[in-house]
Amino acid sequence: MERRSAEAAAMMVAKLFPARGGEPQTLPRPVILAAPAHVTGRPARGSHRKRDVEVVIPVYGALDCTLACLECVLADLPRWARIHVVDDASPDAELRQALCKLAAEGRITLSTNPVNCGFPTSANRGMRHDPGRDAVLLNSDTLAPPGWLESLREAAYSAPSIGTATPLSNDATILSYPSNEHENGIPSLSETVELNAFCHAANAGRVVDIPSAVGFCVYIKRDCLNATGMLREDIFAQGYGEENDFCIRARHLGWRHVAVPGVFVAHVGGRSFGAAKRHLIERNMRRVNQLHPGYDELIAEFERTDPLAEARRRIDMARWKQFRTGMRSVLLVTHGRDGGVKRRVAERAAALRREGLRPIVLWPVASRSGKGRDCVLGNGPEGGTPNLRFAIPVELAMLADLLETDLPVRAEVHSMVGHDPRLLQLLKRLRIPYELVVHDYSWICPRITLVGVGGRYCGEPDDAACNACITDMGNRIEETISVADLRNRSAGVIRNASRVVVPSADVATRMRRYFPRVRAEVVGWEDDDRLPAAGPVAAGRTQRVCVIGAIGIEKGFEVLLSCARDAASRGLDLEFILVGKSCDDARLTASGRVRITGPYEPHEAVGLIRRQQASLAWLPSVWPETWSYTLTEGWQAGLDVLAFDIGAPAERIRRTGRGWVFPL
Repeated sequence: MERRSAEAAAMMVAKLFPARGGEPQTLPRPVILAAPAHVTGRPARGSHRKRDVEVVIPVYGALDCTLACLECVLADLPRWARIHVVDDASPDAELRQALCKLAAEGRITLSTNPVNCGFPTSANRGMRHDPGRDAVLLNSDTLAPPGWLESLREAAYSAPSIGTATPLSNDATILSYPSNEHENGIPSLSETVELNAFCHAANAGRVVDIPSAVGFCVYIKRDCLNATGMLREDIFAQGYGEENDFCIRARHLGWRHVAVPGVFVAHVGGRSFGAAKRHLIERNMRRVNQLHPGYDELIAEFERTDPLAEARRRIDMARWKQFRTGMRSVLLVTHGRDGGVKRRVAERAAALRREGLRPIVLWPVASRSGKGRDCVLGNGPEGGTPNLRFAIPVELAMLADLLETDLPVRAEVHSMVGHDPRLLQLLKRLRIPYELVVHDYSWICPRITLVGVGGRYCGEPDDAACNACITDMGNRIEETISVADLRNRSAGVIRNASRVVVPSADVATRMRRYFPRVRAEVVGWEDDDRLPAAGPVAAGRTQRVCVIGAIGIEKGFEVLLSCARDAASRGLDLEFILVGKSCDDARLTASGRVRITGPYEPHEAVGLIRRQQASLAWLPSVWPETWSYTLTEGWQAGLDVLAFDIGAPAERIRRTGRGWVFPL
C-alpha cells in the first residue's frame, strides 16, 4: 500500500512539473499542492555514458575566498570539465577585474548578471548554459583538493538512479566532518588536501544514500536535472533551501542522492550572506516544509540513524594511525563537561608530553541508540577524532584492540561521570594499572557536590537522608543508582587503584569517612608558595568586591544575589563585579549592585580581575570545593580572598594567610 501510494504521488508530481523537450525548466509557483517529503518514485534510470561537466560558481564579493576557490579548481581541472563563473552583480571592482582577466585568458567562462539576482537564479543561469553537460554547483567560499571532481563524477555514475553526489566538508550540516554535531574549524588548503587523502584512503568508492544534497558543492547529473527542473528562483530568493526543494522533487521522480565520504571539500560557510544567513535559513526552511510536509522529520530520522557514522569512523581511524610514533601512552579518563576537571586534565596532558608520553583522553557521550553510553577517544584533550566512539560494553574488545597498539603504560581516572562503569574493564584487558584522581564527590554523592535540598552543603547525613535528597533533587552522575550501591562500587574502584591522588587534605579527610582504608596522596594542582604579593587596596568611596568564575547554585549564586540586594536596600557603598557569568545574570544585574563582565578564557582571568580595581575577591561557594582555580586567579591578580570556612579554599587561605574565612 505504501509503495503504491508513493508511486501515485510521484506520478502526480511528474504531471504537475513536466520536463519539456528533455530540457530543464523553471517551475511554476507551487502553493496549490504540497507533496510529502518521504515519498519516492520508481527508481530513475539515467544514462551510463558520462557527460562532460560544467562547474558553476555563483560569485558575489569575498575577493580572497573566491580567488582561492578558483585557483584550487583551475589547478586540477580535467579536460572534460570547464568552469562557469556567474558574477551576481558583485560590488567589488577588484573581483570583477580579476574575473574578467581569467575569462580573457580563456581559463573560465564568465556570465554577469546586470543586477543582483540571488544564488538560485545565478546557479540556474550557469546550469542552462550547456544543456549537454552535467553540472556541479560549487560555492565560491570552498577549497577543493586534487581529484575531487573526478571522484564525485565516478560516484554519481556508480548507479543509474543516482541524481546528485555531495562530498563531506567541515561545514555541511548532515555531511559535516569531523563532527556532525558541533562546529568544526575551517581547514587551510594543505589541511584540506590532507583530510581528503584520509577520506579517500578510508572510503574510496563508497557512497551513502542521503535525503538531500548539501548545496555548498553538489554534482548534478543532467538526466536528473532535465527530469526535475531547475532550482526554484521564485520561492527561495537569495538562497538557502533551494537545493533541498530540488532534491525532494527529484526523490519523487525516483532519483537518489548520495554522500561521497571519500571526498572532502572545505567550506568557509555563509560568507556571501553575512548576518542575514540565519534569517534566510529559517524563512526558506519553513517554505521547504510547506512545499514538502515532513521534510524536517525526514532529516531528523537521517540524523538519528546516522548512516554516515561508520564512514566517519573509518576516516578517524585512518587519522588515528598518524598519531602513533612509537611513543608510550597514558590514558586519561574524564567527563565531557567544562570546569576544573577539564582544566586539570589539560595540565596533566601537557605534563605527560613533557615526560615523553602521549596522552590519550577518553570522554563519555550518549550512545547513538539513545540507550547507554559511548566512549570517545581524543589524541590529547584537543580531541579531533569525535567519530572514534565505541559502545560500552559491546565494543569494549574493539576499543582494547585499538588502544593496545598505542602502547599504554597506565591510566589516570579523573572522572567516571557519564561513563558506563564497565569501561574500567578496559584497563584490565590492557593489563595496565590506574591512578584515581579525585576532583569532586561523585564517588560518594550522586549530586556530586554534597549540596542538598536547601541549596547549601548538606552536612553529609546518613544514607536514608541522602536517598531522600536524590529523590527530591535528582542525581547528576547520569545513571540511576542508590547511594549505598554507588559507595560500594566506588570502594572497589579505590581498592584496585595503584594510587589515589587528591588536591587537598580536606578531600583526603572526607574520603576517609567513607573509605577508611584509602591512603590518599595530597598533590595540589598549583603551587601556593609561589604567589605574588598582595597589591594595594583600591581607593574610593565605593568598595568593589570581585567574584570570579561561573557562579551557579553550588558556587554561591543565591548568596551573591542576597548580598547584592541587601547592599541596595541599605544603601551600602558596595559593588559586586562578577568576572565571568552566572546561572541567571538578569536577576543579578536587576539588583543594581552587580556588574558582569561575561565568560572568559583561563589565560584572560588575571588581567580581567586586575582591571576591575577591586578591594578584595570573594568566593561565595557553598560546597566543599576540592581545589578552586578561581582562588588562585584572585591571588595572582594581587587580591586577598574571602571564602566560607569549608573545603579546600578555606584550607589554602589559612595556610597562606592570603585572605579571610568565615562560617558557612
